[in-house]
Amino acid sequence: MKKPAAFIGKNAGFTILEVVVTLIVASILGAILMEFMGTNVQKSYEPVFMAQHNLGVNEIIEKMNTDYKRQLLLSPTPLQDFRTNVINGNIITSDPYFGDYSIATSWIRFNAGTGNEEVDPSPDPRVLKITVTHNNRAVTALFTK
Repeated sequence: MKKPAAFIGKNAGFTILEVVVTLIVASILGAILMEFMGTNVQKSYEPVFMAQHNLGVNEIIEKMNTDYKRQLLLSPTPLQDFRTNVINGNIITSDPYFGDYSIATSWIRFNAGTGNEEVDPSPDPRVLKITVTHNNRAVTALFTK
């Protein structure tokens, strides 16, 4: 049986120079790929943290909704009592999951001509605006009579 011409004599494999050049080219391409993909891999955790922070803010608002519904059943002035509870911090438990958060409240009304909100100076306001900020995420909720 005859051997193919490629396997006859000294052409039986790669030279050390060919192997070294191939390894150098492969390492350069690998370094370029790591530089390109490295920042994306390092920042891939950010969407997870954003979702966790959004869930934290939503849970605070849900606790407020629950408390307001309870105030509607038990209190003759539910909106005022609810605002007092929010300001005094009686709604949010001392659960360490929430971390640092801030709450801003204001009585508002909507201008019929422009549709914009403005501060409600009346003695019996009807809309309470609450903004909860937690880890650079803010949620605003309106509570009405």
